[in-house]
Amino acid sequence: MNNRIKNIAFVGAGNVAYHLAKGLRQKGFRISGIWSRELSNAKILADTVDSVAFTDISGLCKDADIILIAVPDKAIEYVARIIGKYDGIVAHTAGSVPIDVLKSTFQHSGILYPLQTFSKESGLNLAEVPFFIEASSPEDRQEIYEIASKLSGKVYDADSNTRLLLHTAAVFAGNYSNLMYIIGNEVIKRSGLPADVLNALILETARKATSGDPLKMQTGPARRIDTITIEKHIASLAKQPEYAELYRHLADMIIEKYK
Repeated sequence: MNNRIKNIAFVGAGNVAYHLAKGLRQKGFRISGIWSRELSNAKILADTVDSVAFTDISGLCKDADIILIAVPDKAIEYVARIIGKYDGIVAHTAGSVPIDVLKSTFQHSGILYPLQTFSKESGLNLAEVPFFIEASSPEDRQEIYEIASKLSGKVYDADSNTRLLLHTAAVFAGNYSNLMYIIGNEVIKRSGLPADVLNALILETARKATSGDPLKMQTGPARRIDTITIEKHIASLAKQPEYAELYRHLADMIIEKYK
């Protein structure tokens, strides 16, 4: 355990706060308090990590060595303003929000950004999650590094511009790929077959993409420039024209990339 950071408070009680608070508690940190806009959510998380829920956000300042803000991006600046006077480190967990929103309010500020999709229902091995950190000073950076390195062996320095690119890439690789699963499921439903017939394909595609260069792993009719099959697929989507348009656009992108 590092010498200074022992007590960690959380603003937020959602998916990210849930996993980080549990992980830090397991590593020997004391979760000194939880505040959430919904007190009931704060109480649930507090009970999980042997902590206390606060009705007033300023109450977090009393015992915390660091306050972690784990709320939706658009709320970070607001909650930073209402925390009040605090001499410790305040850090947020977002990828797309610059450190400046904290620097303007707190002398000690930083970022602890885990690049992962979180849900309370899914178990996660935080040791495999990459963390990206930034801080207002070398001393604060070291404190945040010590916290991150307790959770994961994959800790990297990343300034606000780099994190924005990381977050953009994550949306493509995670959120938008999941949209493709949604569309695939909707197309499958028209056939009367169960959606889980795609599961083996999805898992194998993810395995291949993470075991080598995705550029070399691309397969399918567009990769082969099989225009006959492409046109058949587009015709099959006549009742879902928005998907037909998306299919053509994606096929054109793949063809162009491999010319």
